Amino acid sequence: MPNSKLFKYPEEIKDKFISTKGLKFKNGTTVSSAEIWEFMTEEAPRRFPYAFDANANNIGRFSDDVHFLSGIKRAYLTLTFKDRLLKEHAAGTPTVLVQGGQAMDAYYAAGAIPVRPGLVMQWAQSMEEGLNLRQSETRGINILESGRRKISIDACNQISAHAAIDNKVVPIDLIAPFLCLRCSDMAFLVETHRNREHDIPRYMVDYPVDHENKPWAAEYIEVELKELITKIAALSGRKITDEVIFDEIRLENRGRKIANEIAELWWNAENPPINSTDFFAIAFLANDFLGDPVASVDLLEQSKQEIEERVKNNVKGYGVPDDAKRLYICGSCVGPNAHHAETAGAVFVGRDDNWSCISVLVEEEGNPYLNIAKSMLEYPYEQRTEKRAEWTAEQVRRSRASGVIFMYQWGCNYQSGVARMISDIIREKTGVPTTFVEVGELGRSEATEQSTNRVEAFIEMV
Repeated sequence: MPNSKLFKYPEEIKDKFISTKGLKFKNGTTVSSAEIWEFMTEEAPRRFPYAFDANANNIGRFSDDVHFLSGIKRAYLTLTFKDRLLKEHAAGTPTVLVQGGQAMDAYYAAGAIPVRPGLVMQWAQSMEEGLNLRQSETRGINILESGRRKISIDACNQISAHAAIDNKVVPIDLIAPFLCLRCSDMAFLVETHRNREHDIPRYMVDYPVDHENKPWAAEYIEVELKELITKIAALSGRKITDEVIFDEIRLENRGRKIANEIAELWWNAENPPINSTDFFAIAFLANDFLGDPVASVDLLEQSKQEIEERVKNNVKGYGVPDDAKRLYICGSCVGPNAHHAETAGAVFVGRDDNWSCISVLVEEEGNPYLNIAKSMLEYPYEQRTEKRAEWTAEQVRRSRASGVIFMYQWGCNYQSGVARMISDIIREKTGVPTTFVEVGELGRSEATEQSTNRVEAFIEMV
């Protein structure tokens, strides 16, 4: 793939971009838009050429909407993730492996940087620089295969993050996921956490799966949260008070509120103001905060201002087709290739995985531990299947979706087990067509032809 066309930001937008606000970070530093521009046009293409590959199959392909300036800043946060994380780790900030489903408030409040398996793999693949897309994918597959040899061929591809840690490709100081949230109960992963060959400390945080009408569930999680924060604080050296935790809750709540406000703006606009890639990135920022909640919330605020201006002027996001079929996406970790879908005449209007956590705010008064516990028990994605499907159906209605695709990863016992049931309930509640697709793309840099063809066929049918 050495001759692949590389994406470039056009020089004609430079002056407008550098006249905008920069970004502020939690350590008090700032980066100007001029510095961001220099990094994204000079340094990043040299260090991370795979990220600039314009191949239509590139799952991580940048948005083509270069006039959505907040999208450039989001790409900057993504590509500087490794640098920022390693710098903070060297200064004593612990990195903690988590899983899908839990809020990040407690981890950041305790002075750590929480990373999900997907971010661990992004980090691991970027540890070797100068790779093109195919070379980056090969590096990721090699890490994945080392995990499969050690654990099982049947394990979900998240095993690659475990292998990256075991092989000391990336430094992790504590393994502390909430178990049985979303994808933590995939085959072999929980036992892999419990039976490690290395000496990294572990604290497996339990989560009662069948928690409906169980008054004790919140208190049960509260006790574990206190122990979790105590263990992280022992690594970070941070003094923890209720006010420290509430400060983090307020900050992350602000990010969640902005993301929800953006969704309402986007859903109700005459034309989608930003394309699928940029829209999905909004929810990701409010979920993971990319190692720095202060910078992520700052960027969310800037994104909202840009989107409001576009809605006011009825500007359609670049790449969004006229009369686009509006697709709602369900399932964990994987999703359809946005560029292919838009080329085929569709736009993505939401995703249950991303929007579940940010749909629930944490109470900002009282007992912070109990408040976080209660919010986790309210996540729509973690309810019994019928209740989760009913919430998703409501999202489908609010987003004015005209079709639903449930996509799940091969090896994911949980999502594969509920895909048909959830799809059927959504179709019954909303009347929109649904389909479900099994893929083997988690951890890949390029989408497979099989999934692309099935998504395009569904768009034609819709």
